[in-house]
Amino acid sequence: MTSEERRMRRFSEEFRRQQVQLIESGQCSITEVSRLYEVKRENVRQWVKKFGKLPIPEVVHIQTAEEVNRVRNLENEVNKLNSIIGKLHVELLYKNELIALAKEKLGIDFEKKIKS
Repeated sequence: MTSEERRMRRFSEEFRRQQVQLIESGQCSITEVSRLYEVKRENVRQWVKKFGKLPIPEVVHIQTAEEVNRVRNLENEVNKLNSIIGKLHVELLYKNELIALAKEKLGIDFEKKIKS
């Protein structure tokens, strides 16, 4: 699509509202909508500002190598913590299943016997 064709296009208000809903629900990002419909990101941000119910997320500008490394380190830490939480959740589910099986096999008094 040429720049002249892009300039001549007009999006309906309903279309803009639908795209804003997708952005606010997290199904798409501003960048994804911009690329998909070949619209400048700033225009999509204006749609969100005009039709959105949530505030526009702040744009993070990373300017130094230390900031880049800090962001990477934080992302790695988040990934590690998510992994730990996932493992603990699986372990908890496993233990709950074991308790349920023990109750089934040994009776309801099972928990009373363990606590004493």
